Amino acid sequence: MKHTMHPNKEHVPGKRYFGRGGVKIALLRLLAEEPMHGYQIMKTLEEQSGGLYVPSAGSIYPTLQALEERGFVSVQEEEESSKKVYLITEQGRSALTLLPEKPKCGEDGRYSPEVEAFRFEKMRRKLGLSAESFDLLRLVTRAEQEASASKELSSKLQSLLSEQQQQINALLDAYAQQAPGASTERE
Repeated sequence: MKHTMHPNKEHVPGKRYFGRGGVKIALLRLLAEEPMHGYQIMKTLEEQSGGLYVPSAGSIYPTLQALEERGFVSVQEEEESSKKVYLITEQGRSALTLLPEKPKCGEDGRYSPEVEAFRFEKMRRKLGLSAESFDLLRLVTRAEQEASASKELSSKLQSLLSEQQQQINALLDAYAQQAPGASTERE
């Protein structure tokens, strides 16, 4: 089976937001809260995932159709807009009661290591950073959070960051001087 994807998206084997059957469960849970049309469902799933999962019509509508065929969802057409609105059926509600509650976060309120790794990888790619740069960014963020409680630690951190910034600027300046026709002016 060949996977097609958006040209700007990279395929990461084994990295999925939902596990097997997870989209169906997510759709049923959404529709148990209120009836929705397809676009609403896609936007709500994206919002609930914090942008980590961006569903496509090619994944949502066939799943809704499969749920309808199994009797878990019904479809009504809105009179004024002619949009299809999906509703959970009693059979769908019964199916939901049989599913175990699977929290995204553990008892400590943190994401599982797998979900956390997925979130970080998605952020890293969105920012266009290497793994090393992203790890450094996360480390600096953590250090700034911890330093906010101590003036001494905050001062040491700012000094360290200033030194690193100077070193990176020197590296870029040296490269710019070697590149033909490159501007050597730094901001």
